[in-house]
Amino acid sequence: MSSILTNNSAMVALQTLKMVNKSMTDTQSQISTGKRVASAKDNSTVWKTLALLE
Repeated sequence: MSSILTNNSAMVALQTLKMVNKSMTDTQSQISTGKRVASAKDNSTVWKTLALLE
């Protein structure tokens, strides 16, 4: 019986799912705020400029 930690195919699939999940989270944040830069964590310079313009 092979473990998930030694199964290369499972590890690649897990890594792919993690990348897709992060991408979906980022996109959902952009959609919910209506802005490409939703917080200072995304791009602090652009966020500061947008915050001053609001």
